[in-house]
Amino acid sequence: MFEAKEIVHQNHHWVSLVFLAILIFLTWAKVLYKDRLLHTASLFFANKYLFIYFSKEKNDIINLFQFLLFMAQILVLALILYFANNLWQFSAKLNALNGYLLLVAGVGLYFCFRYLIGLFLAEIFNIKNKFNRIVYDKVSYFNNLILWILPFLILSVYANIYKELSFKITFFLLIILLILRYILVLANNKKLIVNNLFYFILYICALEIAPLAIILKLTI
Repeated sequence: MFEAKEIVHQNHHWVSLVFLAILIFLTWAKVLYKDRLLHTASLFFANKYLFIYFSKEKNDIINLFQFLLFMAQILVLALILYFANNLWQFSAKLNALNGYLLLVAGVGLYFCFRYLIGLFLAEIFNIKNKFNRIVYDKVSYFNNLILWILPFLILSVYANIYKELSFKITFFLLIILLILRYILVLANNKKLIVNNLFYFILYICALEIAPLAIILKLTI
C-alpha cells in the first residue's frame, strides 16, 4: 500500500505539463467563447444556460467549445484515475507516464465509443433529437463537474501536507458530483424519459455499462 507522500513522488515533471495543457484548453475556450465558460461552471445552480445554449446548438452539439472542454475532461479524469491507482494499486500497468497515457487513451475511447454507439442507435430508432438532448445535458454537466474538481485536484497534487486525505476528498467529491449530475439530467428530462422508457433502458445498457466494461477489459 502506497503512503500519501508517494503520490507526489510519482508525479514527476510531466504532471505539471498536463495541468498546463488543461489550462491552455480552458483559456482557449474562455478567449473564444467569452462568458460561456463561466456559465458552464454555474450549471449546477443555473441550468437556464443549458437550455439557452442547446436552443442555439441543437443541430451542432459537437463544436469547438465542446472539443476544448472534452480535451480538458479526459486529461483531468485520467489524472484522477492515475492517482487513484497509485493510492489503491488497482493495476501495475497504470503506473508512471506510460500508465497515464494508457488511461488518457482509455478514457477518450470510452467517451467516443459511447457517443458513436448512441448515435448509431439513435439513427436506427429515429430518436436523434431526443438523443442529442440527453447527450447535451450530460456533456454540459460533465464540463461543469470538471471545472469544479480541477482546483481540488491541483491542491491534492501540490499540497505539502495531508496529501492522501486531500486526494481522497477530491475523489469522493468527484463521485458525489457524478451522482448529482445524473440526478440533474434525469430531472431536466423526466418527461422525455418517461415517454421513451424503452429507449432510455436501452441507452443505459448499451451506452453506460457495455462501453465501460469493454474499455476496462482492454486497459487493465
